[in-house]
Amino acid sequence: MEIEKFKDNLKKNDASDIYKRFILGSDVWFFRKDGIKINEHYVIYDEFKVYLSKNLGIHTNDIAIVGSAKLGFSLAPDKDYRAFSETSDIDIVIVSSDIFRKSWTAFIELHKKNYLRGYKEVCSSVFRRFVSLKEPDTRNIFFDEWSRKVEPCKKDIQTLFSIPNEINYRIYESWESVETYHCMGLIEMKKKLERKNEKDN
Repeated sequence: MEIEKFKDNLKKNDASDIYKRFILGSDVWFFRKDGIKINEHYVIYDEFKVYLSKNLGIHTNDIAIVGSAKLGFSLAPDKDYRAFSETSDIDIVIVSSDIFRKSWTAFIELHKKNYLRGYKEVCSSVFRRFVSLKEPDTRNIFFDEWSRKVEPCKKDIQTLFSIPNEINYRIYESWESVETYHCMGLIEMKKKLERKNEKDN
């Protein structure tokens, strides 16, 4: 999707509509960026989710690609629609209250042992009901088990789906948490567009 078209939609619609239409949809920019036909790239995305579902023990309906790989540009308010690049992560949402709670407990255990890195970032994430498991500390048993699941997937993801980028797994407590997080960002972006429009006029 072109950035200007997205901005136009954001101006005209509320954040919840944009979230449902563009973030939850099955159209993933990364899988069609090389000119793959629409029907084909939908199939690839489905196969990708089935692969992760099988290897991580997560239902396919609880897995989604978001971020710049989804649209071709970032929706982070501080990144100003930055385009997806070779150094960008593939951001994957996994909705699992069980993994979220176990991750939270694992962070607490690391904190008790003075092992926890990025305390403020972890606290901020948990407060918003998600955890990022891009580089979990394997000194904790649960995080070690998680790493043993995702590490073998890296080579397959590269070869089967042509994804050389790093994968950032973000575990949410619920789909409501996913919507709340993304809508907050969309509301901030919408306000920026409104302020710019007022300034230009």
